[in-house]
Amino acid sequence: MALLCLASIPAQSSGLPQTDSLALKSQRAKQLMAEGNFAQAIPLYRELNQAVPNNPSLMLNLGMALHMAGKKREAIPELEAAVKLDPALAPAWLFLGTARLQLGETAAGVEALNILLDLQPDHREARQMLAGALLSLGRIEEATWQYQKLTEFDPESPQAWYGLGRSYEALAGRAFDKLQEAAPQSSYSLSLLAETRLREQQFSSAFYLYRRALEEKPALRGIHKAVAEIYRQTGHPDWADAEEKKELQLPSPECPSPALECHYQAGRFNELIAAAKEDNTADSFYWRSRAYNELAINAFIRLGQLPASAELHELKAR
Repeated sequence: MALLCLASIPAQSSGLPQTDSLALKSQRAKQLMAEGNFAQAIPLYRELNQAVPNNPSLMLNLGMALHMAGKKREAIPELEAAVKLDPALAPAWLFLGTARLQLGETAAGVEALNILLDLQPDHREARQMLAGALLSLGRIEEATWQYQKLTEFDPESPQAWYGLGRSYEALAGRAFDKLQEAAPQSSYSLSLLAETRLREQQFSSAFYLYRRALEEKPALRGIHKAVAEIYRQTGHPDWADAEEKKELQLPSPECPSPALECHYQAGRFNELIAAAKEDNTADSFYWRSRAYNELAINAFIRLGQLPASAELHELKAR
């Protein structure tokens, strides 16, 4: 984090010894911070705060020194006092949020970072921390929105695209869990479970589940195509061709109105999600899960188009 927000006490032209001494002490503390000697700056900032009480900038400086010296717990009261005196002091909210997160006080850290972003909406570092914290708290919709904003601010950020993909995956999983609660043995549940097994290359299990789904709903699109993929990966191209023909023979969905399946087939995944938001049926949960999975795939594809990164390596290692 930058140290540009450090405040100094200016020397006075009057030449009063006490004022000149405070100014010199302030400059010395600032120099120590710039050199990375945070622990040595702490006693100087304590003396300055005693000499000039209720100064939010000096409280911030002390809080920063404590934080960067590894004394995060001690930094929090100083930073809280600073923002109490000056609620618009953005750097204090940043360090307060960071300290809270690093101490495992995630909800409090989220609150501080939200206030900072109200003051500085373009602060990418804070938004990145906030998105990750929200995801860890299970506040997935909020995390997704933050990651979406990050991809808009910086389309070349691997952290943003990886986080967005993970958020969509979590939303797809949540929709699937709700589907399992609503209709655990439905063709929808069986199809999504089979899709998971197929991704894990558990071909026998995936094949069995797809066949059960077809028995219940023969016209469910995508299943014959998935079965064809299993046949191709297990060395049965003729059988795969037959399944693909069956997929093509299925009637197209009637789409005079924006039904969920119509949105999905047209690639309108965000519109699908918005249309299904208040619908708590098995049909809604199924198409939501599939839409979120497609959005996750799109985010990971974008990540793969960027230069090599730790996030891309982590994705490939999964």
